Amino acid sequence: MSKFLFVVPPFFGHISPTLSIGASLLTRGHEVKWLGITPLAKVHLPEGGEFIYPEEDLAEYADEIQRILKRQDDGPACSGPEVMKLALEETYVPFAKMMMKGLNNFVDAWKPDVIINDCITFAGALSAHLKGIASVTTTPVPPDVMGDTANSAPKIFEWQQNLIKGLQREVGIYSDDIHIHSHELNMVFTSQAFAGFEEKPSHMHFVGPVKGRPNLAPFDWERLSKATTPKVFVSLGTLLVDIRKEFFQKLITAFENQPVTIVAATNPDIFEKWPDNFIVNGFVPQSELMPHMDAVICHGGFNTVNDTFTNGLPMLITPIAYDHFHTAKLIEQAGCGVSIRYKRLRISDLRDTVFELLENPKYRQAAQKIRETFIEAGGNDKAVQLLEDFAEVHRVVNFDSPLA
Repeated sequence: MSKFLFVVPPFFGHISPTLSIGASLLTRGHEVKWLGITPLAKVHLPEGGEFIYPEEDLAEYADEIQRILKRQDDGPACSGPEVMKLALEETYVPFAKMMMKGLNNFVDAWKPDVIINDCITFAGALSAHLKGIASVTTTPVPPDVMGDTANSAPKIFEWQQNLIKGLQREVGIYSDDIHIHSHELNMVFTSQAFAGFEEKPSHMHFVGPVKGRPNLAPFDWERLSKATTPKVFVSLGTLLVDIRKEFFQKLITAFENQPVTIVAATNPDIFEKWPDNFIVNGFVPQSELMPHMDAVICHGGFNTVNDTFTNGLPMLITPIAYDHFHTAKLIEQAGCGVSIRYKRLRISDLRDTVFELLENPKYRQAAQKIRETFIEAGGNDKAVQLLEDFAEVHRVVNFDSPLA
């Protein structure tokens, strides 16, 4: 049996897929732990798992971590280059620096066989490189968000490279190679067809969506069962707090008294009263809800995207910032939905597009084709198999090493 350590960012959309894989690894007898820069509620962890929050090593950064997390709400107002700077220079690189001490201390103490770093949690791969531990990267969104910047935007590429190399030097890695991701195994939680890759690097495996952790959030299932109109699920994810009231006001204006049932995942308290055809919950059992839905509206959070197309549903995606625009492009290329930038989202377009998705079968048919590619990718079982095989190969290599 092997010891797996997931190193994760403070963004639940990136953590969630690892909880599913970790739960399966635990049932197969492996030891599994998670380590992050902010605490994670125990209710989210699978039985037998443990979340490590190195509080003493992070104490000096507490205020700065909260400032960076709050800064994420500025994304919608940023230009493309500003978003890039916010993500890489102001979030991912600082978080990596802050995490290294506590992570290295824990790695020395627990001695994992494999370190699995989320694609934006560079500290995991850097620690693995420094400690000589096998590493895997998980990518919960379609890769190649920025395209071939080396050729299309050489100045941006140079800036990225210099930033990462500076980070690496600061933690004690002086190679000209980039070590923030695994060069041996990168598991991507979508299908190769949806991601638009005709060819892929040999270490990249598209495993499709992994099955979600059970969500026991209370929900008015009886009220949903009585709804006789088409059901539309709406989510803005867990970030983007500042625009939430504006977004859902547009939704109310568009669909109040319309022949649809809106299931909205947001804090009900943002309005004193909601229309009668709205079912509103702060937290919803999203994966369990999706089979009952007819269409989805979201900003491009990839857990929602995966849940949508796993159920063969059409989507209106309203990209706001970050990787949302890349995901929107893939959805339109696949023909399984319509993209309208949030800043250009007029109420009439919102209403008309949703009814187009509900009434024109071509979108659902395209979504069903994406669903088939997701199933073929293998999902949770494939991810677990890849990790077990990876750990076994490296166990044999280490055992045979003259230094072992």
